[in-house]
Amino acid sequence: MGEVITVNGKILRAYGLEVSGCSLPAEQVGGDFFEFISCDERTVFAVIGDVMGKGFHAARLMETIRHMLRECIRINPHPLEVVRRLNRVGGDELRKCGAFATLCLLCYDGIAGRLSCVNAGHHPPLLLSDGKVKVARCRGVALGLLEDYLGSGVEEFFLADGDAVVLYTDGLVEACGPGEQRYGQERLKKIVRLQNGADADRMKQNILSDLETFTRGFSQKDDVTLVVMKVTGKGGERGGD
Repeated sequence: MGEVITVNGKILRAYGLEVSGCSLPAEQVGGDFFEFISCDERTVFAVIGDVMGKGFHAARLMETIRHMLRECIRINPHPLEVVRRLNRVGGDELRKCGAFATLCLLCYDGIAGRLSCVNAGHHPPLLLSDGKVKVARCRGVALGLLEDYLGSGVEEFFLADGDAVVLYTDGLVEACGPGEQRYGQERLKKIVRLQNGADADRMKQNILSDLETFTRGFSQKDDVTLVVMKVTGKGGERGGD
């Protein structure tokens, strides 16, 4: 396993991808996380997660899960095995604290353009291709809920140049606006559909701007994390800014 890359506030270009993400805690620190973990010269993992609760307690658990995740990828980088192993070792830690964590793990092969997705109770990613938005079907049980859970399988996609993937936590779609209406997945899909042709960072900024417009004047209770990945070509070269 290579380096671990967190890109809060930065734009990363590597593996034929351009990615941009941010995490906005509801309190001083939060339980959401996202990061990119390089596996070899053609493969990178992207992960987004949400540990139950908020504040320092959730942040401490989140750091524990992140550390375990990296170790699980190092031991066996098959996406389903990563989540199974993480549920075994991380699930114990979560249960001790009466908590659970949702997680969506993506493994992208930049040469083949293949995206493998395993979900542990998290909102499934949105895929934007040729102006159409598709919701991944991958589902699963959150980490820490079932001791012997073996995962729900791997869903695979083949991405072409210009395709984009959007990952998010529930703090985004459950954000409240006037009349306690929630932002919702349908509004998110609509704004993502309008981003066809935009680069990853612009997509992220436009989604957050739409969220701000919706929630303006209403305080939010949950962390918001958003990650956009866009295919810009074949992988095999590393770079970034």
